[in-house]
Amino acid sequence: MALPTWELIRAAGLTSYFLLFVSAACGILFSIKVATHKTNQLLQITHQSAGWISLLFGLFHGLLLYIDTYKPYTLTEIFIPFTTKEETLLNGFGTISLYLLVLLFISGDIMKKIGAKVWRRIHGLALPLVIIASVHGILLGTDANNAWAIILYAGALAIILSLLIVKLLLIKAKTKKVVSA
Repeated sequence: MALPTWELIRAAGLTSYFLLFVSAACGILFSIKVATHKTNQLLQITHQSAGWISLLFGLFHGLLLYIDTYKPYTLTEIFIPFTTKEETLLNGFGTISLYLLVLLFISGDIMKKIGAKVWRRIHGLALPLVIIASVHGILLGTDANNAWAIILYAGALAIILSLLIVKLLLIKAKTKKVVSA
Protein backbone atom coordinates (compact mmCIF):
# COMPACT_ATOMS: atom_id res chain seq x y z
CA MET A 1 0.00 0.00 0.00
CA ALA A 2 1.41 3.37 -1.03
CA LEU A 3 1.68 6.19 1.47
CA PRO A 4 -0.93 8.94 0.98
CA THR A 5 1.90 11.40 0.41
CA TRP A 6 -0.03 13.79 -1.80
CA GLU A 7 -2.60 14.43 0.92
CA LEU A 8 0.15 14.80 3.51
CA ILE A 9 2.08 17.20 1.26
CA ARG A 10 -1.02 19.38 0.85
CA ALA A 11 -1.92 19.24 4.54
CA ALA A 12 1.63 20.05 5.65
CA GLY A 13 1.86 22.99 3.25
CA LEU A 14 -1.50 24.44 4.29
CA THR A 15 -0.72 23.93 7.97
CA SER A 16 2.66 25.61 7.57
CA TYR A 17 1.02 28.56 5.80
CA PHE A 18 -1.72 28.94 8.41
CA LEU A 19 0.81 28.85 11.24
CA LEU A 20 2.98 31.37 9.39
CA PHE A 21 -0.06 33.65 9.24
CA VAL A 22 -0.74 33.19 12.97
CA SER A 23 2.91 33.90 13.77
CA ALA A 24 3.03 37.01 11.59
CA ALA A 25 -0.27 38.38 12.93
CA CYS A 26 0.74 37.81 16.56
CA GLY A 27 4.16 39.31 15.89
CA ILE A 28 2.64 42.49 14.49
CA LEU A 29 0.10 42.73 17.32
CA PHE A 30 2.89 42.20 19.87
CA SER A 31 5.02 44.92 18.26
CA ILE A 32 2.15 47.42 18.47
CA LYS A 33 2.04 46.93 22.26
CA VAL A 34 -1.50 48.20 22.72
CA ALA A 35 -2.60 45.21 24.80
CA THR A 36 -2.01 44.40 28.46
CA HIS A 37 1.32 42.99 29.59
CA LYS A 38 -0.19 39.52 30.01
CA THR A 39 -1.78 39.62 26.53
CA ASN A 40 1.51 40.81 25.02
CA GLN A 41 3.30 37.88 26.64
CA LEU A 42 0.72 35.51 25.15
CA LEU A 43 1.11 37.15 21.73
CA GLN A 44 4.89 36.76 21.88
CA ILE A 45 4.70 33.11 22.92
CA THR A 46 2.14 32.39 20.20
CA HIS A 47 4.24 34.30 17.64
CA GLN A 48 7.35 32.27 18.42
CA SER A 49 5.61 28.89 18.82
CA ALA A 50 3.49 29.19 15.69
CA GLY A 51 6.57 30.28 13.74
CA TRP A 52 8.65 27.31 14.87
CA ILE A 53 5.86 24.86 14.16
CA SER A 54 5.29 26.52 10.77
CA LEU A 55 8.96 25.96 10.00
CA LEU A 56 8.69 22.28 10.96
CA PHE A 57 5.58 21.76 8.83
CA GLY A 58 7.23 23.62 5.93
CA LEU A 59 10.26 21.36 6.16
CA PHE A 60 7.98 18.31 6.39
CA HIS A 61 6.06 19.61 3.34
CA GLY A 62 9.29 19.82 1.33
CA LEU A 63 10.71 16.50 2.47
CA LEU A 64 7.50 14.68 1.63
CA LEU A 65 8.05 15.73 -1.98
CA TYR A 66 11.17 13.54 -1.94
CA ILE A 67 9.24 10.36 -1.10
CA ASP A 68 6.15 11.13 -3.16
CA THR A 69 5.52 8.28 -5.59
CA TYR A 70 3.45 10.31 -8.07
CA LYS A 71 5.78 13.25 -8.67
CA PRO A 72 8.97 12.90 -6.62
CA TYR A 73 11.47 15.72 -6.32
CA THR A 74 15.19 15.31 -5.78
CA LEU A 75 16.83 16.74 -2.68
CA THR A 76 18.54 19.25 -4.96
CA GLU A 77 15.17 20.40 -6.31
CA ILE A 78 13.80 20.66 -2.78
CA PHE A 79 16.67 22.53 -1.16
CA ILE A 80 18.17 24.58 -3.99
CA PRO A 81 15.76 27.24 -5.21
CA PHE A 82 14.80 27.41 -8.88
CA THR A 83 16.20 23.99 -9.84
CA THR A 84 12.94 22.12 -10.46
CA LYS A 85 12.01 21.09 -13.97
CA GLU A 86 8.40 22.24 -13.63
CA GLU A 87 7.06 25.47 -12.17
CA THR A 88 10.63 26.57 -11.45
CA LEU A 89 9.77 30.04 -10.12
CA LEU A 90 6.85 28.94 -7.94
CA ASN A 91 8.70 25.97 -6.48
CA GLY A 92 11.67 28.24 -5.86
CA PHE A 93 9.38 30.58 -3.93
CA GLY A 94 8.53 27.69 -1.63
CA THR A 95 12.20 27.00 -0.94
CA ILE A 96 12.96 30.69 -0.45
CA SER A 97 10.04 30.89 2.01
CA LEU A 98 11.53 28.10 4.06
CA TYR A 99 14.95 29.74 4.07
CA LEU A 100 13.51 33.12 5.08
CA LEU A 101 11.71 31.45 7.96
CA VAL A 102 14.97 29.80 9.06
CA LEU A 103 16.75 33.16 8.82
CA LEU A 104 14.11 34.86 10.97
CA PHE A 105 14.52 32.28 13.70
CA ILE A 106 18.30 32.19 13.62
CA SER A 107 18.35 35.97 13.86
CA GLY A 108 16.08 35.82 16.88
CA ASP A 109 18.37 33.33 18.57
CA ILE A 110 21.45 35.50 18.00
CA MET A 111 19.80 38.90 18.43
CA LYS A 112 22.15 39.90 21.26
CA LYS A 113 25.16 39.20 19.02
CA ILE A 114 23.88 40.99 15.92
CA GLY A 115 22.11 43.86 17.70
CA ALA A 116 18.53 45.03 17.67
CA LYS A 117 18.94 47.20 14.57
CA VAL A 118 20.19 44.33 12.39
CA TRP A 119 17.59 42.00 13.90
CA ARG A 120 14.79 44.46 13.00
CA ARG A 121 16.03 44.64 9.41
CA ILE A 122 16.12 40.87 9.13
CA HIS A 123 12.69 40.64 10.77
CA GLY A 124 11.47 43.07 8.12
CA LEU A 125 11.73 40.10 5.74
CA ALA A 126 8.63 38.64 7.40
CA LEU A 127 6.26 40.52 5.07
CA PRO A 128 8.06 39.40 1.89
CA LEU A 129 8.06 35.88 3.38
CA VAL A 130 4.29 35.93 3.81
CA ILE A 131 3.82 37.32 0.30
CA ILE A 132 6.18 34.80 -1.32
CA ALA A 133 4.63 31.89 0.59
CA SER A 134 1.18 33.14 -0.47
CA VAL A 135 2.17 33.30 -4.13
CA HIS A 136 3.64 29.78 -3.84
CA GLY A 137 0.41 28.43 -2.37
CA ILE A 138 -2.02 30.39 -4.54
CA LEU A 139 -0.38 29.64 -7.88
CA LEU A 140 1.10 26.19 -7.20
CA GLY A 141 -1.14 24.69 -4.55
CA THR A 142 -3.55 22.06 -5.83
CA ASP A 143 -6.34 23.52 -3.69
CA ALA A 144 -5.87 27.08 -4.95
CA ASN A 145 -8.93 26.83 -7.23
CA ASN A 146 -11.18 25.98 -4.30
CA ALA A 147 -13.12 28.85 -2.70
CA TRP A 148 -11.99 27.95 0.82
CA ALA A 149 -8.32 28.11 -0.22
CA ILE A 150 -8.76 31.45 -1.97
CA ILE A 151 -10.49 32.78 1.16
CA LEU A 152 -7.65 31.41 3.34
CA TYR A 153 -4.88 33.04 1.29
CA ALA A 154 -6.70 36.30 0.55
CA GLY A 155 -7.96 36.60 4.11
CA ALA A 156 -4.52 35.97 5.59
CA LEU A 157 -2.92 38.57 3.32
CA ALA A 158 -5.68 41.11 4.00
CA ILE A 159 -5.34 40.69 7.76
CA ILE A 160 -1.54 40.95 7.70
CA LEU A 161 -1.62 44.04 5.48
CA SER A 162 -4.35 45.62 7.63
CA LEU A 163 -2.33 45.02 10.80
CA LEU A 164 0.73 46.56 9.15
CA ILE A 165 -1.28 49.63 8.14
CA VAL A 166 -2.54 50.00 11.72
CA LYS A 167 1.02 49.66 13.01
CA LEU A 168 2.30 52.30 10.58
CA LEU A 169 -0.54 54.68 11.49
CA LEU A 170 0.22 54.24 15.20
CA ILE A 171 3.91 54.91 14.57
CA LYS A 172 3.01 58.03 12.58
CA ALA A 173 0.69 59.24 15.35
CA LYS A 174 3.40 58.71 18.00
CA THR A 175 5.91 60.57 15.83
CA LYS A 176 3.51 63.53 15.47
CA LYS A 177 3.02 63.65 19.26
CA VAL A 178 6.77 63.70 19.88
CA VAL A 179 7.40 66.37 17.23
CA SER A 180 4.58 68.65 18.46
CA ALA A 181 5.50 68.25 22.14
